[in-house]
Amino acid sequence: MWIDYPSVIRESEEELRTLERQHRSTPRLLRRIQMLRLLKSGACRSMIRAAPILDYSVPQLERWWRIYREGGVELLLNQRSIGGSSERMTPDAWEGLHAELEAGRIRTLEQARHYLWEKWGIEYKSVGGVSGLFRRHGIKWKTGRRRHRKTDAAAQAAFKQTSLPGYGSAASRVYCA
Repeated sequence: MWIDYPSVIRESEEELRTLERQHRSTPRLLRRIQMLRLLKSGACRSMIRAAPILDYSVPQLERWWRIYREGGVELLLNQRSIGGSSERMTPDAWEGLHAELEAGRIRTLEQARHYLWEKWGIEYKSVGGVSGLFRRHGIKWKTGRRRHRKTDAAAQAAFKQTSLPGYGSAASRVYCA
């Protein structure tokens, strides 16, 4: 289907140039306005020709065009209108997940994914989604060092009591001449 962009785009070229100057410090918004200006001026007669100039894919330009058609330049420049889905985690789910992590019942991302689905009905298609969730919220998989099953905690405590303070540090070494 052929779209006559100059007649469909409501803003004039001058208005689009003014918007470009206003948003030149924000490259994401600048490219959206440039797309409209290129199509309005006839410099690019289609999105296929505009995509390499703007260094974006044709499907991305088509998404921007759909947003422009639905809400105009205001919606196109609203950054919240473009992006992924909203957060699925509820505060209760976070509390439950933290409790399970602290108790040590969840040790892998796959276990976290299954827990969220079974307990809270929050579905992540893969562990990559859970990994991204943890990364966004600063949750790290840091654990203590492993301990041998035959470790004697009392013997270690007694050794620490009888050893010299600072033993092994360079400050505690005495050099003989």
